[in-house]
Parts: sequence; structure tokens; C-alpha cells
Amino acid sequence: MSYKVSRRALLGAAGGSATLLLPLLRSIEARAAGAAAPLRLLIIHHPLGTAPGGTNWAPNASSTTTNFTLPMESAPFAPLQSKMVMIDGLNLVTATTSKSTTNSGHNTHEGGMVAMMTGVPTLGVYGQQDHCAGGASIDQLLLAQSPLLGGAASTTKTPFGHLALAADIRSDRDEVAPRVLSYNAPVQASSIQLSRQPIYPETQPLNTFNRIFGGALPQGMDTSALLAQKLSVVDFMRGDLARMSKLVPASEKDRLAAHTVAIQSLEASLRQSYGTTVQTSSCTKPATPPTYNTVGETGGGTIGGISSKSSNLSGEDYYPTTANCTPSTETSCHAHQDVALNQLRLIKAAFACDLVRVATFMYSAGTNWVVFPSTFQGATISSAALGNNGQSTPHHPPSHVDDAPTHAWLNQINVFYSTLTSQILQEFASTPDVDGNTLLDNTIVVYITEVARAWDHDQRNMPLIVFGGKNTGVKGGTFLKVTGGSLQSQNGGTGNRPFNDFWLALAPQFGVNWPSLGDKTQYTGPLTGIFA
Repeated sequence: MSYKVSRRALLGAAGGSATLLLPLLRSIEARAAGAAAPLRLLIIHHPLGTAPGGTNWAPNASSTTTNFTLPMESAPFAPLQSKMVMIDGLNLVTATTSKSTTNSGHNTHEGGMVAMMTGVPTLGVYGQQDHCAGGASIDQLLLAQSPLLGGAASTTKTPFGHLALAADIRSDRDEVAPRVLSYNAPVQASSIQLSRQPIYPETQPLNTFNRIFGGALPQGMDTSALLAQKLSVVDFMRGDLARMSKLVPASEKDRLAAHTVAIQSLEASLRQSYGTTVQTSSCTKPATPPTYNTVGETGGGTIGGISSKSSNLSGEDYYPTTANCTPSTETSCHAHQDVALNQLRLIKAAFACDLVRVATFMYSAGTNWVVFPSTFQGATISSAALGNNGQSTPHHPPSHVDDAPTHAWLNQINVFYSTLTSQILQEFASTPDVDGNTLLDNTIVVYITEVARAWDHDQRNMPLIVFGGKNTGVKGGTFLKVTGGSLQSQNGGTGNRPFNDFWLALAPQFGVNWPSLGDKTQYTGPLTGIFA
């Protein structure tokens, strides 16, 4: 039986699991042939900016440097410093095409989310601050246009295209803008809220798992028999290689040996996918995550617009801790943290199996309603900010109180999100990829937020970090201080540039070149110094 016939037989025997096995087999073949791993894009959003002035986020440096120390809020990224570029000096510039309002979302969480992710003018505002996206989001544009990301312009398309995930998207009001990162292009409709095309993020890890990995096992089938069937085809492939080894010249022996290793990896992956405990170094089906009892969808309630209704548009609080729970490697006993880590690990697994190459993730809505304790990681919020909420409070409302204890409490929440992100990216940096490097070596990760500082919504000097390993072009170990622009900085003076200049610099890494992005006020040109 030839390798091509064996391959077809394996996929034919896979039945409903072919969606999972095809990219798995493709990845193993790529490794055996010494092919490069695919490049991927992950955008991670954390809410509410950083401390005023950015002094606890960005190094105290007035120019670009490779010699810097990360302050408190970004210090958790120190283990990744050689693989990151921190950028300071970009302003979020908003605009609108609406003829009925000049409200473009400037200096708002809601408008910030839309302008940051689409880069183009809004269609207008619906209600109080629900700014309607006037274009597709950056991730969707790149997915559609890049020859590398497995979308419409790619020769090799991924099974699922992209993932849009979140840990929580509850918000102050029942609005779309603060709860969504990804958008499709607008359509013609009778109103601007119908024209925009949000891609709502999934907040339940089990739903994510079932969508991308749940199809591996046809419902009601004997998994032991299914495994035996698939392994029989692997045996054919192994036998075919054994026959070929007697025929090929000595110069081809190493290539055959690589295929032998690939088949061993495939066998181990099949055993993992169908219920045994064998682990593999590349594509591995993750464990099934638990079901989380989400705590209420945005809209309709009396406190912050939260109702008791639970749905995939809701989320989980950090506090109180999960009842009758003992912290372990499986759970922190803080549901918000566990949901976030589960979602990000599912993205990692989907990348490793080449099921998607583009993903977005939100820890929360831009107007974060996740509840944290009044004393968090050693910092106690002021009584003025806590109000009558007792021992805990949602994240967003206190962010507008300008006093030192509240700033310290908010700082610790920023440290918390930095720590989780660093933990996951270090896992990316230790996860083997199909080319023998790591996932982070082949993934560009963008860490963003919708305002520079929460208490007054300032959008100058937007916090931004880009991560990536050796095959991404990221000039790791760099603090990039933007200069030469005409926009004001948060701390006085000028020299800043529009945030869109970053997106214009990112696109060519994925084989896409944009001469412009948005209104003429929203860009000046690609920002240099990020990529080699």
C-alpha cells in the first residue's frame, strides 16, 4: 500500500474525526519533510489600561533601548523580555462617518475597543456609548487577505478559520462595543446597529472544546474499536515504509527515518485523542474542560445592568472563591482565572494542531464587571471607591476614583492579568511546534487594552506589547519609544503617532501590505523598529 493510499485510507476511516486528523497528519508530514511551521496571530485584550502616567507599566526611558527594567505592572513579563517589544507613544485616534453626531468614541472604553480593533471610523453611536464598527476588525482582515493564515487567500486553509474567545463579557450596559473584539465587514441595513457585524466571543471553554475538538469521536461509537481501526491503517503505513527502506538509495534513508518518527507521533496522537494517556510533543487533544456556571448576562438588572440570566455572553467572577474547592494544578479556585487559562490553552492546542492560525481573546469587556475582593494581592481599595459593596466590587466602577489606595488596587489587577498572560505565553514558549521550534517561535502575540488609563479614559500612550519568537521577526528585548510624530503625549509635549501605525507595521509580517488604514487622521505610516 503506497503512502498516498495509506493516507486516504486513514482519513476515510476517520469518519467524523477527519476534520481533526487532516491537519494533524498534515503537520506530521510537514515535520517529516522539514517544512516550516505556519505563522499565527493571537490578540489578547486586558481591560482598563494602566496606572496614570504609565509609570508602573513602561520603563523610565526617554528613547528606544534594549537595556531596561520592567516596572510593577509589566514585571511578570520579565521571563519573556527577550521575545517582546514594548511600545510607548501611540495614541488611539477615533473618527466617525456619521452625519448626525460628532461623537466618535474618543476617550471612552466603548469607542476605544472599536477604534483599536478596526482602525476605521465608526458608523455612529447607538444609545449612550454603543459605537458601531465601520469596518472589519484587523484579525478578520488579515485572515481574509493573508496567504499565511489559513483563510480565503491561503493555499492551505484551516478547518475553523479563527477563534474569538473571552473569559467574561459582562458590562455596564447592554452594549456591543465594549464586549467584542472581532467584526466582519458591515452590511447594508436599516440602522447602524444592524449594519455592524460583531463576532461575539465564546465565554464557555466547554463550548470551545466541543466546537474544535469534540468532533473527533463520533457519538455512540466504541472508542476502543475506533482506535483499533485507525491504528490498523497506521500499521499499513509503517509496513509500507519498511518495504520502501529496502528499495531506496542510502541518501534517502534519513528521510525515511523522519517519516518513521512521524508515524510514531501520529500513533501516539491517536491514542491520546481516543482516550489513552500517551502524550505527544505536538498536536495533542486537550482534556475536556469543566462546565462553568456563569453569573449573569449583561442587561436588565439593577446593579450595573447585570441580570441573573446566564448565557455564553456572560462570565465568571474572581471573587468569591469556588465553594468547597482546594487549589491544585487543575484549578485556582477562582473561576475567572480558570476560565481564562482554559480558553487560552484551547487556543494553544488549536494552534498546535493547525486547526486555526488566528485567534482573539478578551479577559473581560472594556468596561469590566468581574468582581474582585476589596483587598487584592496586598492592596486595599479606598472606602470611597468601594462604597456599599462590602468585601468586593466589580473592577470597572472604582476605576474612576482618583486616590492612591484605589490606584494601588487597580495596579494589582493589572499585575494579575499580566501574570496570567505571561504564564500562558511561557507555555507557548515551551510547546514544540511541527518544525522543531516552539509555538511562540511561530506566533505573533499582541497584548492590548482599550484606554491608556481608566480613571479619565485617556487614550494617549496606549499600553502595547508585541511578543514573538525567532521566526516572527519580532525584535525581542526592545523598549520602543515612539518619536517624531505630531500627536501629544500623556505627560506633555508632542512626538506621538496614531495607533494604526502599529497595524500598518504588523500586516506585512503576514504577507499583507496596506498603504493606509482609516481616516487620514488615524495613520501616518508603518511604525519601524518592531520587526527585523
